[in-house]
Amino acid sequence: MSRHRSQHETIQRQHHWRGLLGVSLLMALSFTQAAEPFTISKIEADGIRLPVPDDKKTAVEVRAHTRMLDIDFSEQSAPATQPLRYRYQLEGADRDRRDPIGVMRFTVRFNDAKDNTISGEEFDAHGESSGWTGDVQTSRFTARRESLEIPAGAERLQIWMSSAGPQQTMGVYAIADLSITLIPRDAQQTSQRVSLVPAEGSLMQTSAGTPAGWARHGTSLSIAQIAPREGRPPMIIMRDDRPDAFGGWLTTSLQHPALSSFSRIVIEWKEAYSIGWGGSSRISYPYLPVGDYRMKLQAHTIEGKAVGAESITRIIVVPPFYETKLFAFVIAALAAAAISLIVRQITRNRMQRRLDALERERAVEHERSRIARDLHDNLGADLTHLALLSDLAQADAGDAVKAKCHFDQIFDLAQNLTRQVDEMVWAVNPANDSLKGFVPFLSNYAQNYLNAAGIPCRLDIPAALPDAALSSAQRHHLFLTVKEALHNIVKHAHATEAWLLIRIHDHRLNIRVEDNGRGIADPSAAGDGTGNMMQRISGIGGTLERTSEVGKGTSISVTVPLAKPE
Repeated sequence: MSRHRSQHETIQRQHHWRGLLGVSLLMALSFTQAAEPFTISKIEADGIRLPVPDDKKTAVEVRAHTRMLDIDFSEQSAPATQPLRYRYQLEGADRDRRDPIGVMRFTVRFNDAKDNTISGEEFDAHGESSGWTGDVQTSRFTARRESLEIPAGAERLQIWMSSAGPQQTMGVYAIADLSITLIPRDAQQTSQRVSLVPAEGSLMQTSAGTPAGWARHGTSLSIAQIAPREGRPPMIIMRDDRPDAFGGWLTTSLQHPALSSFSRIVIEWKEAYSIGWGGSSRISYPYLPVGDYRMKLQAHTIEGKAVGAESITRIIVVPPFYETKLFAFVIAALAAAAISLIVRQITRNRMQRRLDALERERAVEHERSRIARDLHDNLGADLTHLALLSDLAQADAGDAVKAKCHFDQIFDLAQNLTRQVDEMVWAVNPANDSLKGFVPFLSNYAQNYLNAAGIPCRLDIPAALPDAALSSAQRHHLFLTVKEALHNIVKHAHATEAWLLIRIHDHRLNIRVEDNGRGIADPSAAGDGTGNMMQRISGIGGTLERTSEVGKGTSISVTVPLAKPE
C-alpha cells in the first residue's frame, strides 16, 4: 500500500512539473507574436536628452568624449499572459547579456531569548548561477559554506530568505540540503550537525507545501514555494514573478541545542538561481569610445528563458573633427612641412656647431697665444733677471754684504715667479670656471698681496654664492684687472686701508676695489693702467668705472654679466 501511494505521488509530481512546463511553452509562443514588452524610454548624454528613434534603422548619435551615456529602460505594455523580466547588451561594449542588478538574500540571524535580533549576516545572490538551465529540477546546484561566530547572548538561530532586494527584483532562487554544524566552546566536546529543512510538514507533496518550522512572509506569500523530492527534504524556493511585491521564507522554531554552549556555527547549503529585473531601470556607460554600437533588449521569463523578438537600437559615437580622415590628411601635410623645416633646422644647427667648433678652436689658439705671450713677457724677463742676479752673486761671492743682497733679490724674484706660475695654472684650469672657484682665489690673493705691503684688506663677500659659470677668459681678465687695481693701491695710493667688495645681482657680477689713499689729482691722466683695465673688461662684455677724490681715496668698480642657468 505504501509503495502504491509513493508511485502515485511520483506520478502526480511528474504531471505537476510537466503541466508547468507546458504552460511556460504556451506563454512563450504567445509572446513571440506580441509587441515588445520592454523598450528604451530615454537616452541622455551628459544630462542632455537625445531623441530615441521610432524605427530600428535610424541611429542615435552621441558625440565623442561624452562622460556618461545614460539609457533608461521601461515596461512598454503589461503582459497579458505572464510576468516578464529583461536582459540587455550594448554590443561593442558589453561582452555578454546583462541583468539590471536584482538581488535576493539569504540571511542568518542570531536572536536572544526574547527573539530579538542581536546580529546577522546577509548572503546576496544576483545574476544567474553556473549551470542554470531554466528549470530548478535540472539545474546544477552550487555548494556554499560559511563559518559564523556566535555573538554573546545569542540563544536562537533564525534563517530569513527574501526577494526584497530591491522590490523590482524578479526571478527564481532555490536552496537544497540546508544544514548547520554547531562548534562547542569546549574543545573536548563533539560538534553537532543539524538539518534545517525537515521532510515533514503540511502539503509537502505540492509547491504550496510548508516544511515544519518554516513560514512564509512578505507582501506576496505565493513567492515562497517548495520543490518536493522523493525520500529527501524538499528544496526551498523563492519564485518572485511580481515587480511590485516581495516575499520569502523564515524559520520559526528549529529543533537544535541552545546556542549558549557553542562558539560558532558552520552553515552549508546548495543553491541555484536566475535573478533579474522586471521594472524600470537606468544603465550608464562612461566614456564610450568612438564606434557603432547596438543596444539589444530581450524579454525573458521569470526562469530566465528568452521570449519574443529582440529589440535592437543603434547608437553611434561620432568622432570629433580632429579624429576624421580629413583632419588626418591635414595633419599629415602639416607633419610633412614640419619635417622639412626640422631637417632644414638640423642642417643649420649642424653648420652652426661646425662654426662653433671653429670658433672654439680659434679661442683655444688665442688662449695658447696669450699664455705664450705671458710666459714670454713675464716669466721670460724674470728668469733672465734671475740668471743675472745669480751671476752677480757668484761674482761678489767674496763680499758677504753684496752677496747677501743678491741672494735676497734672488729669493724675492723666485717667490714672484712661483706666484706667477700659480696664477697661470689657476687661470687655465677649467675646473675653476665658476663663481665659487673664482671668488675664494681672488679674495685670498688680495689679502696676501696687500698684507705683504702692510695694508689691511677688508672683505665684503656674500656668504652663499650662486652656482654660476665663468669662462676662462672672464676669470683671466677679471683677475688681472683686480691685480692691477691692487698694484696701484700699493704703488701710488699711500693708503692705510683697502676694501674688496663683491656683489651678485640679476645675473651680474660686481667687483669693487676701494682704498682710503690720497686719490688722483687729475683723473684724466694716464699711467696707472686704467686704459688697459677698461680694454680687458670691455673684451668680456663688462664695464669699468673709476671714481677718485683727492685725499679720500679711489674706487674701481667692475661689472660683468653672468651666464643664466639652463
